[in-house]
Amino acid sequence: MFNDIKDAIHWIETQIKFKPKTDLKRMSSALNALDISFDDVKLIHVAGTNGKGSVCAYLTHMLLEKGLSVGTYTSPYLIVFNERIRINDQNISDEDLLKEINFMYAFNETFTKSFGENLAFFELITLIALNYYKKQNVDVIIMEVGLGGLLDATNVLNYDLSLITNIGFDHMKQLGNTLESIASNKLGILKPGNHLITTVDPKLHGYFKDYIKDLNVTSKFITSADYKIINLRPLRFNYNDMNIELSLLGKHQVLNAILALEGLLYLYPNTDKEIIKKALKKAIWAGRLEKLEEQVYIDGAHNEHALNALKDTLKDTFKDYKIHVLFSALKDKDIKNMLAVIDQFADSITLTSFDDFRFDDLYDYETENVKYIKGFDQAYQSLKNNLKDNDMILITGSLHFVGYVKAKFLKK
Repeated sequence: MFNDIKDAIHWIETQIKFKPKTDLKRMSSALNALDISFDDVKLIHVAGTNGKGSVCAYLTHMLLEKGLSVGTYTSPYLIVFNERIRINDQNISDEDLLKEINFMYAFNETFTKSFGENLAFFELITLIALNYYKKQNVDVIIMEVGLGGLLDATNVLNYDLSLITNIGFDHMKQLGNTLESIASNKLGILKPGNHLITTVDPKLHGYFKDYIKDLNVTSKFITSADYKIINLRPLRFNYNDMNIELSLLGKHQVLNAILALEGLLYLYPNTDKEIIKKALKKAIWAGRLEKLEEQVYIDGAHNEHALNALKDTLKDTFKDYKIHVLFSALKDKDIKNMLAVIDQFADSITLTSFDDFRFDDLYDYETENVKYIKGFDQAYQSLKNNLKDNDMILITGSLHFVGYVKAKFLKK
């Protein structure tokens, strides 16, 4: 048992990350042993390659604006572990998190003796969140898929609503190296009788429809033909006779907002349009083209799909700026292909390092056009010292890196 929150979080974070599995029996057994059920709670499941966090943020704000109590479970975090488990858009407190981890520590020991296996990292966090939300008697729970869908720990529940944002290449070691294999894994969140809303690329609509036709799953497909963009900065668009403004930047955020909006209207069809508009304008999601200071932005794009969306946003929204990218990422990312996308929109690329035990030196990626400066502070200052009026620094490559940078700025 733990007396200090840092020790408690360290225990969670040092548990095995990936355990081989072909089903969710271990997670289901744990859920049953904890006697967790949500008969009177609306459950929303959010899957997809990118945009899940933004969709969760939009949903959270709209539900709160309606006066409902909301538990929001997302991953990973930017600055503090507590961000993973939020209630009414506030991080779980250190005091409550410590209680929940201590409870789960004891439960894990008992469970291991009875089941014959201990619980993995993400299973433990998911159970902590569900146990906490049960105690808090929330009205709605929004659960973001951690990895894939089919065998993700969050898939142990039967949801009232399933949302899938998009399908792109990420975590291919676990999910497969074709869009269809990745899509199949994401679609694994669906159970007979569910309702699916998705903004997936129309090229995959046929695959989605074939998958769900025998599941008795109802569906709604949203595409770029369903809305009209009015302005990019601030981002405004028309959708179903609503003129909506978002605080987040980037055309891709329109589909994220509409996905959340349609999800809300499926569960609460009589929601006032003014509530929707007010909430969407308020909603923010840290680390998504977020301004840190004048001419300095961070973005958590961490795969090719996200970087291509970021490329389009920058070309539209910051077309008059020279963009100087400061990049770092962990060794499990496809760094070579990520840098190839960045090269399409960046006027300069600087690689750097950051404090994380999973970080591998990026020196091998240095080229004639790509500089490597070890140490974030030195790399950042080098760019900052040479900024002109129409320049911007974009810090990207990994959510972990962006979180590290944001924490440094907050300490300032």
